[in-house]
Amino acid sequence: MPLKPSAYGPAVEAFWREPTNSLLRSLDTERCGLRQQEAEKRLALIGPNLAEPSGTRSILQKIVHRLVNPLIAILIVAAAVSGFSGDLASFVIITLVVGLSLTLDIVQEHRAEVAAEALRRSVAIQADVIRDGAIVALPVSELVPGDVVELRTGDLVPADGVALMARDFQLNEALMTGEPFPAAKTTEPCATNLPAEASNTLFAGTSVVGGSGVMLVVETGRRTRFGMISAELLANDPPSALEQGVQKLGLLILKLTLFLTLFVLLAHLVAHRPAVESFLFAVALAVGLTPELLPMVMTVTLARGAQRMAKRQVIVKRLSAIHDLGAMDTLCVDKTGTLTEAKITLAAHLDPAGRPSDRVLELARLNSAFQTGIHSPLDEALLAEDSPPGSSAWTRLAEIPFDYERRCLSVLAARDNDRFLIVKGAPEAIMARAVAVEVDGLARPLDDSHRAQLVRLEDDHARQGFRLLGVAIRTMPPDRVNVTTEDEAVLTVVGFCAFADPPKRDAADSVRDLRARGVGIKVLSGDHAAVVAHVADAVGLPSGRILTGGEIADLSDRALAAQVEDVDLFARIDPEQKRRIIRALRQRGHVVGFMGDGVNDAPAIHAAHVGISVAGATEVARAAADMILLAPDLSVLGAGVIEGRRTFANISKYVRMGTSSNFGNMLSMALASIVLRSCRCCRCRSS
Repeated sequence: MPLKPSAYGPAVEAFWREPTNSLLRSLDTERCGLRQQEAEKRLALIGPNLAEPSGTRSILQKIVHRLVNPLIAILIVAAAVSGFSGDLASFVIITLVVGLSLTLDIVQEHRAEVAAEALRRSVAIQADVIRDGAIVALPVSELVPGDVVELRTGDLVPADGVALMARDFQLNEALMTGEPFPAAKTTEPCATNLPAEASNTLFAGTSVVGGSGVMLVVETGRRTRFGMISAELLANDPPSALEQGVQKLGLLILKLTLFLTLFVLLAHLVAHRPAVESFLFAVALAVGLTPELLPMVMTVTLARGAQRMAKRQVIVKRLSAIHDLGAMDTLCVDKTGTLTEAKITLAAHLDPAGRPSDRVLELARLNSAFQTGIHSPLDEALLAEDSPPGSSAWTRLAEIPFDYERRCLSVLAARDNDRFLIVKGAPEAIMARAVAVEVDGLARPLDDSHRAQLVRLEDDHARQGFRLLGVAIRTMPPDRVNVTTEDEAVLTVVGFCAFADPPKRDAADSVRDLRARGVGIKVLSGDHAAVVAHVADAVGLPSGRILTGGEIADLSDRALAAQVEDVDLFARIDPEQKRRIIRALRQRGHVVGFMGDGVNDAPAIHAAHVGISVAGATEVARAAADMILLAPDLSVLGAGVIEGRRTFANISKYVRMGTSSNFGNMLSMALASIVLRSCRCCRCRSS
């Protein structure tokens, strides 16, 4: 009996919770990797490691799917009757209108396939895999569960798995979490249920920005979280608000048409009129009742709206999204890159009392400038600051590189005849090695009072969403030219550097403008709750209650739909949870827009009535979006909402005018035909 595709893998979704040895046993592999013969066998059973869902529908299937629309079905029947009765002009017009409408819809569906293709192309092309005990470069598509892969700085992670070895291992996981800060990876199993908090787990499509490591491949292809996103993008687009409205209108017209046609036909037959003549007259009334120009009017109106929106720096990819933008009452946004700059900056440099300190900046910047390893985003933020006066007088002598056991980096620097060990790292790592604190330029013993003050300063800034680095110093003998980790002791704490991803300058004004226009704003972020609350406060959003990914995981779809109305901030959520929130809002009757710029935003962009991205977003996000903002700020979106409402109003006017006039005219003709015939019959009998 052939093995199922899941045979080589744990039946536990949160595989990062499993001990490494248990994973190796369940995958039937070893730390030295698979044999080539075994890997080929697994590849044949499981399939290639591609984020590519099953085949798409054919053109014929797409056309048949759209013919289910009641309005399209009525128009096709009307065209057939017009042709049968000899009205060639009506036949040609209706056929052209239906053909154009179907063509536009099929083209729009094709963009979802383009999005999935872009997602697949964005993963790594080759990976260094251990096969038969040797490292070989293989196409990513040939990886299978149980493979062991070596990774180094600059590599893209080719599949989902866990770290077997980590040496200063840092990953950019913005794809999964949206958080711009690099994530440190270790080899220890995690107790969390949230992928974003799994410090031993590597996800396909993320990138290595520091250090090196070895990973055990656990999931490949469509079973990776990357593959799940791809499958979601290729799934059928949920109906837009305009499509839902047109379908309801079509059903109403269909009911009225059937009623009027049967009523007139029955009345004429009771009056003993010719059956064929009565049938043709009833069908003519049905054709007259149908707003055959509605698809064309909608297309032209939306196209004109798209041209006007292009002048406002909004590129429209799906025309019906203009209507939905005008009807939108809830806008969900990702935090990073939408409300914030998506760029880490130095927010403050503070002494132990919490006061601004140029000395802290000088020492931290020297540490970053003198290190020889790859600069982290925090280092880049420090080096972006202007050099303090006198920095050129310093020279570098030695360095102790960063590692995740010590969680700090030290450089030995000299100025004149003085030698100083400058240490920068995690605040708790710095304080654990410190015996003194610098107060007003003098070293004081780090007693319980001073330690409590430092911890309070750190906690206060962490709650406000800042990432802190501790800075410390130690005076070294004048003849020292080398240092070891043993020298990272008896340090003096100088202060802290606080880093943040700052809100955009116009974000607060844009949020206020959108809310004034009746558009509610909800923030959906993979970042920590404290950071989300801090950004929300900065842009003027209420930050009372925050729903986290862990809480959402415990809610059913029905329970989530009951809570989304009263919650504006969502933190530590993954791409699938973003999509669930969008669907919950749609279930509550909202017309929902979502604005994001990362791969992790693509499922939510796809699920919303209006998916919005920006010109500088990832290719996947742009491909999944209905609209692209050429300027990456919400003020442009506010202008788009105005234009969308103008287009929405124009379409609504035509629908009300055309439907009411058609129904009134056809009802008058139907009643008149019965009354006039009855009058003629009465005159015949009297004569």
